[in-house]
Amino acid sequence: MVKLKELQECSLLKSFTNDELKELADYFDLTTFAKGELLFDEYDRPECFYLIKEGKVGLYRNDNFGRWTKVAVVYPGTPLGECAFFLDSPHSLRAVAESPVKAFKIDRASFNELREKRPELLVKFMEVVLSVLAERLKAEDRKFSELCGFFSVPGGGRWRR
Repeated sequence: MVKLKELQECSLLKSFTNDELKELADYFDLTTFAKGELLFDEYDRPECFYLIKEGKVGLYRNDNFGRWTKVAVVYPGTPLGECAFFLDSPHSLRAVAESPVKAFKIDRASFNELREKRPELLVKFMEVVLSVLAERLKAEDRKFSELCGFFSVPGGGRWRR
């Protein structure tokens, strides 16, 4: 269980009332990782996902020749490991603490309990997580369009080449 003050400091949860945060605190644990420590590895089954409170986490992809390439960095106020968790599929990346990290962790049992006992609170929480996922998708879409030479037409029209 997490303390209310700790959740109040999480920028991702700023739209929650103190009463809502008190309830959420029952479902999360605070966990820490030392610099260089593995949060999860590629192909691990997801047992939880995190909200990064402090520190930064590097995400790495294996090139099948034993080399690991950093593909992203996750900063405070960001969910981590949520895609594998929600899809119930193995992680596609390795996550390594690049500095000391504090993170809120919710495991599957706690997530399911929150869904059963407080579905409206879970919906609000999921909206926050989904907004981060949508921003990531938009950013990747922009990168892809720039890479391929696409641009948008004024007024939100179709992508053109």
